[in-house]
Amino acid sequence: RYDGTHPCLAAATQAGKVFIHNPHTRSQHFSASRVFQSPLESDVSLLNINQAVSCLTAGALNPELGYDALLVGTQTNLLAYDVYNNSDLFYREVADGANAIVLGTLGDIAPPLAIIGGNCALQGFDHEGNDLFWTVTGDNVHSLALCDFDGDGKKELL
Repeated sequence: RYDGTHPCLAAATQAGKVFIHNPHTRSQHFSASRVFQSPLESDVSLLNINQAVSCLTAGALNPELGYDALLVGTQTNLLAYDVYNNSDLFYREVADGANAIVLGTLGDIAPPLAIIGGNCALQGFDHEGNDLFWTVTGDNVHSLALCDFDGDGKKELL
């Protein structure tokens, strides 16, 4: 829900792009350089990443905004993108890569985090790109989930 109301579909291509299908923006035209309307289909916008996309998710990274952000991970970077305003929220280098990503609250850390799992490391970024969580793992991370595993009312990272 990049506009806070209408659901959209986002997926990565093998050509280093993310397509966003949104039939609710047929008359909207993007003018910035990162997103452009596909000439083949007016419901599809393409976000040019110029790197192989290794993970992708969307959600409320900044709950005060009232709409979802798009998070795109590559083997060297994390992009938090505001689709509605066609602007970057933040762009961070992730030295250990981004193999998996999950978005949500973790333990006692108050703001939602974009948690990236890479080569033997986990990093968690808030909506401004601040690194609020970091830890080492015993192996490469390929999947992540947040849930209240022990029933204490706080989500743990699996």
